[in-house]
Amino acid sequence: MYTFQKKPKKQDIIKENIEEQKYFFLERAEKLENSFYESFFEHSIENAVADAYEIFLETKTEYNYFEQQLPTLDKEKGKRFLKLVAIYHSIRLSRIKRRKLRWREMKRNLYYVFQLNDTEKKLADVLYGCAKSGESCFSDLFAKTTARYVFGSLTLSPFSLAFIENFCYNSFNSFMASFTKYLSVNVRLKRAAS
Repeated sequence: MYTFQKKPKKQDIIKENIEEQKYFFLERAEKLENSFYESFFEHSIENAVADAYEIFLETKTEYNYFEQQLPTLDKEKGKRFLKLVAIYHSIRLSRIKRRKLRWREMKRNLYYVFQLNDTEKKLADVLYGCAKSGESCFSDLFAKTTARYVFGSLTLSPFSLAFIENFCYNSFNSFMASFTKYLSVNVRLKRAAS
């Protein structure tokens, strides 16, 4: 007998495959002893989930790479999305505050919270090295890495590449705007050191 299976709503795809994946990472972030890193990663996770709803569902443009990939989204891809957004936020903030934030300490906490495997650790280090070389090189490589590692896309159109780069840039800016709304990064770092 044939049973009819209802097609999941788009919001349910994001909820199940990205939003519900966040709780594991949030629990690990709460275990961090350093209050700066705890709040940084909690905020990064929550921001990534909000970004996912916006970029997969609400951004209606002809070349929305993420909307095109929505039918293939599963739990593993959702975890990878959260991890890569956190890697991006970590690298960008480490570069901006390089005199006050050391990449070695940032990545140790990143590895712990997101339980990065060896491949993901290598990706983070390569991407950080690229960010040290230049912003345009980093943006390009990060967009290609996101498409390949999260969705398995081996090639990208120039439009998709630009769309992913723009998403990452805007994601970081909105993350920083909300993360520093009441306390600056410098104040957060001072409080954590006390």
